[in-house]
Amino acid sequence: MRKWYAIFVQGAKEEDVMRRILERFDRSSVYCCVPKRKVPEKKDGVVNAVIKPMFPGYVFLQIHMDFKTYYEIQAIPEVIKVLNYENKKDKQVSQGQGYEEMYFKSIPDEEMEHLIKLMDDKAIVDYSTVLMNNNVITIVSGPLKGMEGSIKKIDKHKKRAKLLLNFLGCEKLIDLGIELLAPTPTSPIR
Repeated sequence: MRKWYAIFVQGAKEEDVMRRILERFDRSSVYCCVPKRKVPEKKDGVVNAVIKPMFPGYVFLQIHMDFKTYYEIQAIPEVIKVLNYENKKDKQVSQGQGYEEMYFKSIPDEEMEHLIKLMDDKAIVDYSTVLMNNNVITIVSGPLKGMEGSIKKIDKHKKRAKLLLNFLGCEKLIDLGIELLAPTPTSPIR
């Protein structure tokens, strides 16, 4: 059964590692992605949309993991490690039946589903359109629609929303780009 795994790679080498994984494995047996986010950045007084990794240094893949697959992935030069239970403190399995499958730390499907819902087909989280009226946040459109409760802060100046996401065993705040709508006198308060 295919499960989700996180691979820790050298900085700025996420795309290279993803390409190499897709070259080494049959595409029907692996799904690989580097989640990215589109955010506004100001440089020399000009604001441009920039694509940045959501989790710098990580590549995510859905695959049936066993030791053979693990060593093939580890053979990729830019790979530092596949997250697993190699730490004695974390290792709570014995070498019984199912040992290989239990050895590797998979990411729960629910966590990945939340992330995949945010991304487009190129694994990019695009801008969401946000209306703020009397400090009440309403997501009008975009990947954050319906997730108002998970937004912890809106930075109007930088045009970014801080989204709280449960991921890889802890809560992470992720900066995502937004387009702010100016409230009008007839804008409904929700």
